[in-house]
Amino acid sequence: MTAPRRAWSFALATFVAMLLVPLLVWLVLPSPGAPPARPPRPRTTTAALAPPVETTPASTTDAPRAPSKPAIAKEDEPPDDDVTGTVLDAEGQPVSRAAVGCDDRSAQLTTTTDMEGHFRLPAEAAGCMVVAHHSQHPSSERIRVEAGKDNVVKLGKGGAIEGVVVDEQGAPVTSYRLTIELFLPNTEGVDIGVRGRPKKVDDPAGAFRLEKLPAGKYVLGASAEGHPPGKSESVEVEVGQTVRNVRIALPRAATLSGTVRDEETRKPIAGATVRLDGVAGGGGFDIAAPVTTDAEGAFSLVGVPPGPFSVRVERDGYKSRIVPGLTTRGASVIREEITLRSRGDGGSESELEGIGAILVPSPSGIVISSLVENGPGAKAGLRRGDRLLQIDGVSALEMTLPDAIQRLRGPAGSRVTVSVAREGEGNAEVTVTRERIER
Repeated sequence: MTAPRRAWSFALATFVAMLLVPLLVWLVLPSPGAPPARPPRPRTTTAALAPPVETTPASTTDAPRAPSKPAIAKEDEPPDDDVTGTVLDAEGQPVSRAAVGCDDRSAQLTTTTDMEGHFRLPAEAAGCMVVAHHSQHPSSERIRVEAGKDNVVKLGKGGAIEGVVVDEQGAPVTSYRLTIELFLPNTEGVDIGVRGRPKKVDDPAGAFRLEKLPAGKYVLGASAEGHPPGKSESVEVEVGQTVRNVRIALPRAATLSGTVRDEETRKPIAGATVRLDGVAGGGGFDIAAPVTTDAEGAFSLVGVPPGPFSVRVERDGYKSRIVPGLTTRGASVIREEITLRSRGDGGSESELEGIGAILVPSPSGIVISSLVENGPGAKAGLRRGDRLLQIDGVSALEMTLPDAIQRLRGPAGSRVTVSVAREGEGNAEVTVTRERIER
């Protein structure tokens, strides 16, 4: 039995081997016609469809990172809607804390430069005319600004004025206030800024110097304790130049004396206040301190200018009155009798004598801003917007506003001839008969 069993076992093993060998070969070796293996295809996601992103080195900490933004080519960057720029001084250095604003748009379109002289205005400022101001520099010219570029606004270089203030005898005035009474710029849109404010001067020789002034024409005024104000002749300032030897003489003070009476009863009015009105150049000093009439209606106003000048008289129960056209003519004392009208029940509260025009200064001169309805100026043909050229043959182009006001005022019934320039119509000459105007 042993031999037959061995033969059977050998036959069985041979059969199993014949089955296993081909199976193993099929599993291990590739099939003859099979294509080469390909890497698995990634799943399609939103991130896979996005453009390439900027990458940064991996952080060594576990802190969360902000998601990266898609990279955009520089030429494809959207323009910045805001208006940006830089303010420079005359030497090309950036100026911090300069005020920048649209001169022809809303007053809200303003800003201030940072420490590097940069400014940023909202998108609405695109295309506007910008002006920059700084207390230590002349204002810039008007510059049109655009969005999407670095706009450069350059402050002016300016010039200077040197001079002296003296009294009526030519002696130096050692302490006074200096003001710019008139400035007519050479370039439209240039502003005098804080340099127009009164400046306190203390100098043993009465000397002064004003610097960094925009180019244009100037009239300076000076006032001191015990003196009526004085003014300079017109001064032409050029960029980079100094105008020297400007002389301002303060006139001798005079006294206006008189009596205030009731116009109807002719009785003296006690307790009425008399003061100067519309006189330029006080600069913080009382040119002539207001006075009050005594029991006899008498007053003495000390320190009045040579003239022409006006005084305002006020008393409860009476219409306040402005008395114009007063002059000293070189005298130390002048007298004037003044009458007031009772106010009564209702009605007007004040009265003055003149042409009935309101004047305002402008970069091109003095302009009539409004006229009293049916007043003497309106009836004679003056118009709102007229620019003064001459008053009674005297040029008004370099006249200060107070001077023009005093020259247009005058006693009722007197006449004044005014030459004006009108936009688009040329020049006109108008003669006005002054009247007493109630308001």
